[in-house]
Amino acid sequence: MKYDTMKIATVLPAYNLEDNIKEIVTRTEEFCDVVIVVSDGSTDETRKEAIKAGARSPPEKDIKGMGNAVRRGIEFSKKFDPDIVVLMDADGQHLPEEIPKVVKPIVEDGVDFVVGSRFMGELRTSKINVIGNIGLKILTFILTGRWFTDTESGFRAYKAEKLYDLDLEAKNYEIETDILFKSLKKGHDYEEVPITVPKAVPGVTVLDGFKMGWFKIKLAFKLKFSSV
Repeated sequence: MKYDTMKIATVLPAYNLEDNIKEIVTRTEEFCDVVIVVSDGSTDETRKEAIKAGARSPPEKDIKGMGNAVRRGIEFSKKFDPDIVVLMDADGQHLPEEIPKVVKPIVEDGVDFVVGSRFMGELRTSKINVIGNIGLKILTFILTGRWFTDTESGFRAYKAEKLYDLDLEAKNYEIETDILFKSLKKGHDYEEVPITVPKAVPGVTVLDGFKMGWFKIKLAFKLKFSSV
């Protein structure tokens, strides 16, 4: 299938980004058919500014958490019947201009999902985050037998039908693990592609890293004894 014949929806979870969301939406619109901004829990005008820029956005709910926002965005995207769903952070650490690169393996090779790897490309972040990511990669390999260069990347693309078939439950940063482990359980095939992270963005803490590791362990054992 050709890139220009496939409908692409991009989901952007956004929290208090009223000053920058219009720019991200405008840049993202060039590379997909619909931009979806989920600003649940925001206390500013993020949603209003996103809509002004041309994004679609579900009504806000007073609920926080990356996972909650991603799950709402995925569900909302069903209204637009896309072939591909792209998940991307809205805070500037991901480049909308790299969407074609991330969806290319789905379009040309027919894989089920693609992970944009920061470690295959260019990454600006703290040393503690690098160490934490290495630990989470090793833990993922131990639990799944699959080696990824980047297990926590929030820049990914999925065949919509495959993504919609996942029963997701994560409420916060564990959403990347939730989607990844359940995709592997379903037997979905994948590729990694290099992406660029132009700036370090604070957010994930050491405590978050431990929570993500514990979530991996619990989910891996749950899926081991599940037929899903």
